[in-house]
Amino acid sequence: MAFLYGYYSEDPNYPEGVRVNIEAMYEPPQIGEMNGVEGLDDPKKGVVNMIAEALSLECVGWIFTSLDQENFLTSGEVRKIAKF
Repeated sequence: MAFLYGYYSEDPNYPEGVRVNIEAMYEPPQIGEMNGVEGLDDPKKGVVNMIAEALSLECVGWIFTSLDQENFLTSGEVRKIAKF
């Protein structure tokens, strides 16, 4: 799992005329499990956000990958995605 940092820009070629530009990814402390990922307390989160702000970036989303490509997201994973 990683947080995506970037900015939004106007672009008439995208729905609603806005697109997101990803400039950086930050992988916080975590424990990977067979059926997901568990985020841990991140003592560097404040510093990461301060650096991102200094670069005129903001957290615009998050991403994760899974080795298990045969199953769909569980309801718990969808809730976690919505929380982030």
